[in-house]
Amino acid sequence: MKTFLLTVVMGFVLSPSALLRRNAAHVTERTPSKVEVSARLLFLDTTGFPARWNMAENNLNAQLAMDARTQSCALSLPSPEGGWNVTWKEGLVSSAQGSWPSLEALLSGVCGFFMAASSKGEARAALERLLSSLKVETKTSRLELLEREVLYAIGAEGKRAPQYWIGKEDFAARGLKWLDAAGVLWELRFKKSEGFFHSIELRREGQVSLRLMAQTKGG
Repeated sequence: MKTFLLTVVMGFVLSPSALLRRNAAHVTERTPSKVEVSARLLFLDTTGFPARWNMAENNLNAQLAMDARTQSCALSLPSPEGGWNVTWKEGLVSSAQGSWPSLEALLSGVCGFFMAASSKGEARAALERLLSSLKVETKTSRLELLEREVLYAIGAEGKRAPQYWIGKEDFAARGLKWLDAAGVLWELRFKKSEGFFHSIELRREGQVSLRLMAQTKGG
């Protein structure tokens, strides 16, 4: 019923193919082949948070580097108590310090999207491959209301169904929702449309896990 009412009020829904074509054009124009970001990382979920760190002072400095040429990304959190580094290479996430689920999900989602968006002339096909790898049903699209904004949603309906969200007016990427190998539901929300790496919110099972807010960026 909600989807029907949104469609009546806001207009007809574009097909997934048309949405991905317009979305690919938008992200390609705004995504360089290399990005280095200094950011603040705020944790709201203690899962995986190192015992040696003070949770009360978790607004941490972070460095995020993404390189389409080498198909690699790295996220580092310097700390006097011993830093934490997570790397992404051709779809695989690893860390020498151990497992930290929210950091791994953040890097996996952000880097997967960055690599697709930076594919230039092949961005649409790359986005389709990314969505397919996340089990998003790319034959279905509709309008949805997310945080009081009407968006296009690609993917099956359902609270736990993998989806890709696109801005209705600007066709910018607004977020991803997927299940990991353990069945945990993750949502990655791009809070500012002018650069998905600028302000990001990660949710775990519907609850905010962390927020990343860029301070400087280069590419």
